[in-house]
Amino acid sequence: MPGTVPQPAQPQHAPPPPTLVFGTGVSGRAVERLLRSLGATVRFADQGDLAGSAAEFAAEFPPDSPVAPSIHPVAAMSPGIPPSGPEFAAARAAGLVIRGELSVGADWYRGRIVAVTGSKGKSSVVKFIADALRASGRTAEPCGNYGKPLCDVAADAPQPEFAALECSSFQLETEDGSLRPETAILLNFSSDHIDRHGSLAAYLDAKLNVFTWPGAHCLLPCDPQPDGLPDPLAAFRKRFPGRAVETFGLSPEADWRWVPGEIVFRRQPDAGSGITADAGLADDIRLPITGSYFDNAILGPACAAACAALLRAGLSPESVAASARAFIPLPHRMQVAARSASGSVWIDNSKATNLAALVASCRMVRERPTILVCGGRIKEPLWLEGNNLVDSGVRFAYTLGECGSAMASKWRAALPVENCETLERATAAAAMAAASLGQCTVLLAPGTASFDQFRSYAERGDAFASFANSLCLRPPLSKPRKPPRFSGATPTTPTLPPDDTTSIKGQTT
Repeated sequence: MPGTVPQPAQPQHAPPPPTLVFGTGVSGRAVERLLRSLGATVRFADQGDLAGSAAEFAAEFPPDSPVAPSIHPVAAMSPGIPPSGPEFAAARAAGLVIRGELSVGADWYRGRIVAVTGSKGKSSVVKFIADALRASGRTAEPCGNYGKPLCDVAADAPQPEFAALECSSFQLETEDGSLRPETAILLNFSSDHIDRHGSLAAYLDAKLNVFTWPGAHCLLPCDPQPDGLPDPLAAFRKRFPGRAVETFGLSPEADWRWVPGEIVFRRQPDAGSGITADAGLADDIRLPITGSYFDNAILGPACAAACAALLRAGLSPESVAASARAFIPLPHRMQVAARSASGSVWIDNSKATNLAALVASCRMVRERPTILVCGGRIKEPLWLEGNNLVDSGVRFAYTLGECGSAMASKWRAALPVENCETLERATAAAAMAAASLGQCTVLLAPGTASFDQFRSYAERGDAFASFANSLCLRPPLSKPRKPPRFSGATPTTPTLPPDDTTSIKGQTT
């Protein structure tokens, strides 16, 4: 089949080694199910005696024991456990081989893997890749951090031809080279999870583990990074000198580029492209995606990377473009939650859980005045300035949660902002401001985790939608709310650059 790249031969495996699982969540249970089905001895570590249970397990299954000759017992770590935690310390002290769920699953999955990581947009890209593969007649499973654990995909009979694998930095910390993706993608990189990784450099290094397999076709962004953020392409080239790479982005220098209405590929001489001249593809490819969810400057580069992976997997340009135009986004990603009689549109982007995603969300809707609802449990330093919000079209901001007060204090000199403490009060205040603006966008883009007030970003998004619909069904306010306290000059809505598509594409109420 044109464009299809043979999967490298998988190594032959002895029976799975005895495994002590740390963590009883989704990933831990998936490891247990797979390994037990293969006849392995599997136990869960005693949370009350981590060191004791690890030492006892190691003593029961020494490397040269008759039960498991020449096989070292394994500690399988769930991604929620940090390497600095007592679980890792107990496993190391006992001499156990430390692995993660992705590595265990990759040992036993025989299909083709497209691995996707990044700071934002991973799940949407994984869903798009799986949707496109299925539409072309392939069997494909979205899995990893979104969808089923890879261990469950490996346990399927028959296994799907493709695994569209979302990889979080937490999962990639324990990647040991077992993951052999046909294509590996780093979508983007922004500040996030500093509470876990300790530094931007360590966070990026974890992300780069997705490229450990030397046979992977590597896709990385080439657009300039904001000040203070490391360049992922430069970091890749430093860590993997001499490795071929294809680039994507908005830059004319990108191999794969979004321009309004299209994804464009231009073959570069000696670029190390995975799509070779004998693949039956032209040197210049144009994929029409007008009107799709991805047809904007924020999501377009991610779509370009996914299109590159899909063409490498053997799909036709026509099939890939059709799947991009037909894509239905996941819940809580720029989803229209409600509309009011006065013309306001309420957008749920509760999945925007870091500050870079918050800014990107605002840029996507800045063709109309924006009222921002944000805040929660922040995972990074509060680097975002109020002027950044004004430049992104925000007219008013209503904050909530643990960092709501800090956000309000930092931004008040640039725009009207009020700390409302809870989502219910923030949406009520936003509704009164929207009544005074008329046609505007009320945007939930928290920029934070949800765990201070909600069990998940989904629960937060559902609550926002419920409040929004209740407020939009009420009669218009006879006396609009006064704008929140503001210590600077009145902000104006910035002019939209002519090459920036910002309307909400492909959304339904």
